[in-house]
Amino acid sequence: MRPLARTLAAIALFSAAAAFAQQPQFIHANLITATTAHGLNAELDILKGEAAPLWVGYSIPVAEKVSSGWSSRISYLEADHPDYKDDTIESSNISYDHAVILFRIANHAIEKIHVDHPDRQLDAGNLRVVWLPNVTPEDSIATLKSLALQNDSKLRDSTVFAISIHQSSATVPALISLASPANDRELREKSAFWLANQHGHEGFTVLKRFAREDSDAGFREKLTFDLTLTKDPDAMSELIRMAHEDSSPQVRKQAQFWMAMKGGKVVAGDLRDISENDPDIQLRKSAVFALSRLPGDEATTQLIHVASTSKDPAVRKQAVFWLGQSSDPRALDYLTHLLKQ
Repeated sequence: MRPLARTLAAIALFSAAAAFAQQPQFIHANLITATTAHGLNAELDILKGEAAPLWVGYSIPVAEKVSSGWSSRISYLEADHPDYKDDTIESSNISYDHAVILFRIANHAIEKIHVDHPDRQLDAGNLRVVWLPNVTPEDSIATLKSLALQNDSKLRDSTVFAISIHQSSATVPALISLASPANDRELREKSAFWLANQHGHEGFTVLKRFAREDSDAGFREKLTFDLTLTKDPDAMSELIRMAHEDSSPQVRKQAQFWMAMKGGKVVAGDLRDISENDPDIQLRKSAVFALSRLPGDEATTQLIHVASTSKDPAVRKQAVFWLGQSSDPRALDYLTHLLKQ
């Protein structure tokens, strides 16, 4: 065989092996393979006509490699099987660049969405399994997005999560659309959460725009937590901005709290500034509470500073209160000193 022919044959063999590897191993399943010539959604609509329950699955590339980490080599799609004694394994650090998405169809509707790693055996509980080997990420995202918009709270968590892990240029736009003001807050919050959790700077840019422009204070309040999840280095600056500038006192209060939990010593000065200068007394008090949440001995250091220097008696009282909840010996020494005055 000529070198070129051998190379082409090797490439074909490798491609076939890779495609096969993306299909997980099913057990206790009546497995068939089908095509999606008319699209994933059309194929699902056809399969919804089946009388008996079944599973439909395919593989997608993921945005970030995921580690197995499972304690079991078998995923029971229908029910747990505690009688099995040989299915536990030590957690693995092997990473995979694909994930398996499965739909459970019963009663002529999609009842469940399951996401799994390709290394696990999937026990289908003797149900029929239809494997679709040629679903594109874009087709998958479009189908999942339509399901997310159907207002089925049972499917929303898994649906939005499944969208978020796709390696595709369509992923972030789909999440942005689901997080837009046109949708209800529950769907918006789930979509924003996964934008923060999975999509780095691109996701942060979207959250930043929502934090500054969205009119729903309840939604902005949830964004304060989401900003602690993103890996973008500018997220803390945006959280600090919200704590100082957001029009809602409740949003500013939540931003203070997450500043302390995430930023530590770096944000202590900003929290002290809020405790002294915010025009809302409740926000000044909540800033003191946020200072009490700082890690290590920094909380005591800052509370003593506020208790000693604040011009606001209510703020000083709040600082003394939180010092009283501390187990730091310095807090006890300070309080003892106050009592002796």
